[in-house]
Amino acid sequence: MMVTTKMIRYVLIVIRAIAVVTATIILIRAFDARSLPDLYVWHEVHFDNEFDAHRDQDVNTLAAYLVKENAVFDELQEKVYAEAASEPVVGASRFNADSVFNSQNHERDWNRTTELVPAQPRGVVLMLHGLTDSPYSMRSTAELFFKQGYHVLVPRLPGHGTAPAGILQAHWEDWQAVAKIGARHLRSNGNADLPFVIVGYSNGGSLAINYVLDALDDDTQPRVDRVILMSPAIGLPPFAFFASWNRTLSWIPFFQKFAWASIVPEYDPYKYNSFPKAAGNETYELSQHVQKRLKRLTAGGDLAGIPPVITFVPLVDATVRTAATAEYLFSSLNRPQDELVIYDINRLAESAQFFSSEYKGLVPRLQNDASRKYRLTLVSNQSQDSRQVIATSGHSSQAIVETIDAQWPLGTYSLSHVSIPFPANDAWYGDGRSSSLGHISLGNLNPRGEKNLLTVSSAHFMRLRYNPFYDYQAQRIFELLVELR
Repeated sequence: MMVTTKMIRYVLIVIRAIAVVTATIILIRAFDARSLPDLYVWHEVHFDNEFDAHRDQDVNTLAAYLVKENAVFDELQEKVYAEAASEPVVGASRFNADSVFNSQNHERDWNRTTELVPAQPRGVVLMLHGLTDSPYSMRSTAELFFKQGYHVLVPRLPGHGTAPAGILQAHWEDWQAVAKIGARHLRSNGNADLPFVIVGYSNGGSLAINYVLDALDDDTQPRVDRVILMSPAIGLPPFAFFASWNRTLSWIPFFQKFAWASIVPEYDPYKYNSFPKAAGNETYELSQHVQKRLKRLTAGGDLAGIPPVITFVPLVDATVRTAATAEYLFSSLNRPQDELVIYDINRLAESAQFFSSEYKGLVPRLQNDASRKYRLTLVSNQSQDSRQVIATSGHSSQAIVETIDAQWPLGTYSLSHVSIPFPANDAWYGDGRSSSLGHISLGNLNPRGEKNLLTVSSAHFMRLRYNPFYDYQAQRIFELLVELR
């Protein structure tokens, strides 16, 4: 078919039109961003000592990394806390030096790299936290492993645990490099023959899978024996593709706020509330990288080196796509030794009319897939008239029903992305039963009043922050550790 001058002209017109529309959208969004709340020092600070995988290639041990981390926290003190003293910081702020919301005012600062070492280790475990999170998100699971005699390492991933601006200078390759440093550290000091487990939550879940794939090709990296994932970021919603567009204008001071998806008061001691778009872009690029690697591995049929995987996910997840975990990870592996645990929505009959219909197809599709070899477990209501929870588990040809010692809490209609790693008695994100810290639980906030008064969206308060079925999850992990003995 001959390409005519007229056709070329038409294509150029279409390209120009798309470029104009795109530029217009970006410009409009950039102006909209100017209406966001003011930026403070914690949104603008730059940490000179933060680990950079490309620049700091000589930092290849945990000890060396901790030297860098200590220097970053010294910078945090000098550049943020000192400046925050002159900012309008209220009591409930992580940057108020005297506040209980400041993680430095507690016995252990879980914003820093955390290592738990038993006298006689039975195994080693590397835990990778989520995006804008900190090692605290792995605390309960870390303590579970430690009680079973595991040497636990939860590294603080670069850009995290300090100030939201830290994410602006971090890349997923930095996080992956720290994961490798952590794995080598755990395998040193006579631990070479102990069981090695890797646990990844959210963004840490894709880092964990990427580490496993890297270790297949690199003999210098320790091989993993088991993989545990929680709400892994294997796939993101489609709009994540546009996360990097802010870079076209956000470097201009007038459009500086365009770099942020949200600017929110920083009242959470262990997770950034403000969200830089660069963070979403890094997770998107990592998830795409992992998806491509899984596709290539599946096409080659070489899955033997991947250890058994168990994954805990909510059916409805506003941060990552649960369906992508099933599609790209479990359908790619499709082995009997792997298990996908899905926490269903609350199926009480009186709640059904309030739910969106888009969630309905995934579970029946997976349950009825005759080609499915991996184990599928659904944690759901015993019936539409009961808050009692059961676990229906099995492969495609059989299912076993187990009654769980748990019920849906009153008023709770689903789990959330951020709830999976936290038990109900968590001091910060639980149901409020723990008052030992003398503060209101962030997982039990239920503000009432007039609309348009709060500076924080009501969606922040409504999102479930703890897992009411965490004890079941902990029991499943305990059973796995028994198998590894």
